[in-house]
Amino acid sequence: MVRDDVLRTLEQNRGQLVSGGMLSRELGVSRTAIWKAIAALREMGFPIESVSGEGYRLAETSDTLSEAGIVMELKTESLARNLCVLSTVDSTNTYLKQRAAELPDGYAVIADCQTAGRGRRGRSFLSPSGSGIYISILLHPTLPLERINMITVAAAVALSEAIAETAGFTPDIKWVNDVLMHGKKLCGILTEASVEAETGQLSYAIVGVGINVRTPEGGLPEEIRDIAGCLEDFAPHAVRRNALAASFFNHMEECYQLIVSDNTGTLIDRYRSFIHFLGQPITVIRNGEKTSATAVAIDSRGHLIIEQDGQRSTMLAGEISIRLPGQAQ
Repeated sequence: MVRDDVLRTLEQNRGQLVSGGMLSRELGVSRTAIWKAIAALREMGFPIESVSGEGYRLAETSDTLSEAGIVMELKTESLARNLCVLSTVDSTNTYLKQRAAELPDGYAVIADCQTAGRGRRGRSFLSPSGSGIYISILLHPTLPLERINMITVAAAVALSEAIAETAGFTPDIKWVNDVLMHGKKLCGILTEASVEAETGQLSYAIVGVGINVRTPEGGLPEEIRDIAGCLEDFAPHAVRRNALAASFFNHMEECYQLIVSDNTGTLIDRYRSFIHFLGQPITVIRNGEKTSATAVAIDSRGHLIIEQDGQRSTMLAGEISIRLPGQAQ
């Protein structure tokens, strides 16, 4: 569409004036078509300034999510090459679950706002407009079931690498998949899978991520203020959501290909590079009961090895929760 082509050009020249004549020549359309595209983009919420006789400019501070803004920085071969950007949805994971049978592998949906965002263990996930990114990716993997937990590991690594690349700081990962900075949780990850009852084969997997980019208007709710944080609390500069989303897709495809090619050792090494609590005391929470332990290692399958009373054991994802020293209750 002319609208998307205009937006892509303005994104590439963000903060600089681009003449209508240049847009017309470069895109091979009339000046009237350019004017209509600009009007449509403004209706969508893009802050496009116009200077008489000089052209149009996308404001340097613009952070409106758009397919064009993401695709221009996408380096993937298949992941998110089929992409849907929504202003509001109940849940991006639910959106894909309802359409999983008809959508291709690697299809991604990204929303500015969720009205019923979901986290692990049935918790809700705060998803206000303009302050975060809410993404789900549909996968149709041909993987043994014992390797499915690696998809969550891949998402945690991809998020951490994307944050380091676009936000200018390197976060930590708390096993299994909490991405933190100074003890504040920045992201949520929810991986869901469907297994065919007759064959026992994986039908699809959906990996959903929610990223707190900036503090929403009115601040974070009091009940999560001590445990949650936002990227811009720690970033040395403003974080552009389109760039962050594209970076996540780029790193996620790399990490996912390591799983598909059975090169999970490399993925686990990348995972371990973000984990800094090994050797420290932790609190293990299982079935509501809390016990003290020491975090020892991450094994080759991404499981946590702990030590209690001189005995070592392996913890499986979903079996327990852990709490680090100083972490809010």
